[in-house]
Amino acid sequence: MTGAGLKGSWRLARGAVRAAILLPILLTPAAPRANGLLDRMANFEPAPAAEDDGGSVLQRAAFIKSHRDALSFPLPAECYSSCTLLLAIRGACVERGGHLYFHSATVDGRRSPRWNAYAMGFYPQPVRRWVIAHRALGSLRFTALDWQAAQRLGVRVCD
Repeated sequence: MTGAGLKGSWRLARGAVRAAILLPILLTPAAPRANGLLDRMANFEPAPAAEDDGGSVLQRAAFIKSHRDALSFPLPAECYSSCTLLLAIRGACVERGGHLYFHSATVDGRRSPRWNAYAMGFYPQPVRRWVIAHRALGSLRFTALDWQAAQRLGVRVCD
């Protein structure tokens, strides 16, 4: 096979791998146990759930895009993983006593620097600096940010 043929085969294989990774994420139906984000999507209400376990970054990004300008958007008291991306919503606020839990994005159980970089684009600048300083996206373990520390970073506290 010529060099050009190998290069074309490699591109085709890379495309197939990308499709195999992204299609399940994009086509995964919403779980019936929808707390937090999915409840709000159904009701279009920013009523906070007690806990939001995170989920697909792409689904979360689509939700944020359609709700970015909401003037009031209480985050769940316990906001894990992709739930933290909701900080990109204009009226996002944390509940007193609440926590935001950050960890590395993963693809097939491995850390994904590419998806971490994508996620960072959703955080307000002071939160980005905190995430970097605490290496919050550098591990699969959760790094917690409590509501008072979030407030010091400029995140609003819900009334």
